[in-house]
Amino acid sequence: MTLRALILWTHVLCGVVCVGVCTTFVLTTAVLASEPDESYVFVLRTVPQINRLCAPMALAIPITGIANLIFVAQARGSVLPPEFIGILSAKVGLLAVMAIGLAGARRAETTLENQSRQASPESTFGVTVRRIRTLYGLIIGAGAAALGLGVWLSGT
Repeated sequence: MTLRALILWTHVLCGVVCVGVCTTFVLTTAVLASEPDESYVFVLRTVPQINRLCAPMALAIPITGIANLIFVAQARGSVLPPEFIGILSAKVGLLAVMAIGLAGARRAETTLENQSRQASPESTFGVTVRRIRTLYGLIIGAGAAALGLGVWLSGT
């Protein structure tokens, strides 16, 4: 496997894993909604793990993306079509949305930890879980769009 292929697949894998993990969380919390005790335990255990997993991947995505851009620019003699630049710009914007979602999820994680120390954390727990679910949903939507644009970009 060439360095170029390794970097490309690392880029794709980081995006797919982030989107997949967030999707799994959203679906699982929806299924566990009728089981508040199980949902509470699941959320407390998984949110920190998901955030720790996605944070380095969120850093790897732009790094590997820049490396991929360098390879493409070299292959095309530094002349990139306007469509390529437009799609790339959209992907950068979507990455920013994903980063905002992850930062918000990390703040919500802190809120969740503080709530777990309270006498009756269940009273505000649902609001925080909905916030995390929404933020992960934002990551899912932006990530899926970015992955789709990446497929489109590979054809330009």
